Amino acid sequence: MKKINHLGSKMLPLLSAFALHAAEPALYKVVDLSAGPDAETYPVRDSNDPPDIENDACRTTELWLRYAPPGTFTMGSPESEVGRFINEEAHEVTLTQGFYIGVFEVTQKQYELITGLNPSQHKGDTRPVETVSYQHIRGSNRIAQWPANDTVEEGTILHRLRARTGLHFDLPLEAQWEYACRAGTSTAFSNGKELLETAEEAADAMAAIGRHRFNADDGRGGFAEHTRVGSYDPNPWGLFDMHGNVAEWCKDSYDSYSWNHAPRTDPVGAGHGAFRVARGGTWGSFPRICRSANREYMPSVVAAPRYGFRLVHNPVPPVIEKIEKPGLQD
Repeated sequence: MKKINHLGSKMLPLLSAFALHAAEPALYKVVDLSAGPDAETYPVRDSNDPPDIENDACRTTELWLRYAPPGTFTMGSPESEVGRFINEEAHEVTLTQGFYIGVFEVTQKQYELITGLNPSQHKGDTRPVETVSYQHIRGSNRIAQWPANDTVEEGTILHRLRARTGLHFDLPLEAQWEYACRAGTSTAFSNGKELLETAEEAADAMAAIGRHRFNADDGRGGFAEHTRVGSYDPNPWGLFDMHGNVAEWCKDSYDSYSWNHAPRTDPVGAGHGAFRVARGGTWGSFPRICRSANREYMPSVVAAPRYGFRLVHNPVPPVIEKIEKPGLQD
């Protein structure tokens, strides 16, 4: 018996280490879309290896998402940042739950394999799907009323993915988007560069990381508008096209940060408003619009060639909370 107890005591640290390792989430989730829009289910697998970007399967028949761990970051921009807008007040945000976010913007082929449709104006299987509104993605305002509820309308891409995978798919919350875009950086762009004063310096700052107004002739895609996803260098977490290409819809209604300099935990966005946030800038944007902190907003019904999206999977769905503005209570 003593021998058994001795062995057992030696095994405990090994078992604990194994349990800890087993609990770590896979770095990537991969959804197999190859069965197309009439499929009853889409198989999902885990991977700790990144996608082979030389093989277009990761842009067409497979949907790749990368894990973003819980963490704290400064959302918004410092007052000294060149190109800054007034609605980017810096404040601390803590995300207590990890989530998976698309390695690429959703492509036209992926959208077609899920919905059977391709609304894009500038066609190309591996180019981002565009001319999609927030309501095309989540549903009409009378149904998809985040943060009043987390419902998505039947027939939308999110409803189809949720039903066919059993996973909570959605648009990223604005805080999730910026956290993933920055990937641990605090500069204007996720490559560690700042936006400098001259047009030439500005163009150079993001030349390698995304399609924007000044680099359509750089040989990375050959289009005057948006290009194949993954044509530019990724950010430190291996996410492509977080700057430029197409502006990406977020889940939140738009509101100012100005009332909320206090630290926030798991913010869910404004509790009202027909305007939804879009992030990242477009192929036609000046570099200042493509900065990590820049915020655009448009009515949820707008469907334009410069708007696309990337997806998130939330292992723990965001909690809906009543949003109180500091200073309005007694």
